[in-house]
Amino acid sequence: MKFEFQLAGLNLSRPGVRRRRLRLALVSVALVLAGIAYWQYLHYLAHGRISILPHAATAMPGIASIKPALAAAPSAQLPPALNKAANTGVTALWSQMLEAVNISPAIPAPQAIPANPVDAMRIPTVADTIGNVTPKPKLRRPPSTAEQRMQHAAQITLAKILDQASKFPDAYGFGPNDVFSEAKLGSPIPVHTIEEKDRANYQAGQPIKPLLQPENQWVFPVLLGSRICCMVQVKYNGRDYIPGAGVKSLGLAWSKILETWPASKGYHPLLVVNPQVPGYYFTIPELPMPNVTDIDHMFYYQPYVSPAEVILASWR
Repeated sequence: MKFEFQLAGLNLSRPGVRRRRLRLALVSVALVLAGIAYWQYLHYLAHGRISILPHAATAMPGIASIKPALAAAPSAQLPPALNKAANTGVTALWSQMLEAVNISPAIPAPQAIPANPVDAMRIPTVADTIGNVTPKPKLRRPPSTAEQRMQHAAQITLAKILDQASKFPDAYGFGPNDVFSEAKLGSPIPVHTIEEKDRANYQAGQPIKPLLQPENQWVFPVLLGSRICCMVQVKYNGRDYIPGAGVKSLGLAWSKILETWPASKGYHPLLVVNPQVPGYYFTIPELPMPNVTDIDHMFYYQPYVSPAEVILASWR
């Protein structure tokens, strides 16, 4: 074998040495790339994603050693064909590793930049806090007049009736196909009574209407169109208007009373109660005979009115 010595630079120039340097460089590159792939795999297991950071070359000693390894075998000292093959091989190997692990560079999420940087550093003031508070809804003013308070009490009972009617429509005079939200209150009907001294001194044939006194009770028809479904009770206790119950039977009976003695013929029926006796009575002042009749008579096959003296005598 022939050896060539260059004593000036102490450079040993032999074909075998160049090959070993080339192999050493390629093996170093392969080991470094394998180390990067393994590090990325561990990063994926720990964080659920693979990320190539710009400063990874400085953070990992193995990557930093790529340049010295490649510098040990400059391309000028390699044959052109071998130099091209080495560069192509390294590029292909790097591309295959990226595709194998499906690496996608981590792109930081854009952060909102305030229009005015000074606003981002400003401490919120009390005015800002008050401005961000949702204003409370304004409460309705309570009814002031007696009529408004009475109407309000009836509306409370109507709301309860409509809530229950969705489960038990027949209990309040509704049909299965009725639209409950269309129900509304009619005009209040005052309830009257007869004082005990007038009842005790009553004589047969005496008119009833002059003896009637207000009882501080009202009933509101619950209307669905022109049909009365039931009645809503309201009482006044001297201070407040008290919501009562919904009475289906009174609504049905009052519908028959208005049908039998309509206002178009000059009749004006009146409701009457005895505080000591449960139930309702009615009287038709325009009839020739003074009368007071139990409301239940309207459910008979042939309704009729009772003489006033008979009912008032039964109140003793």
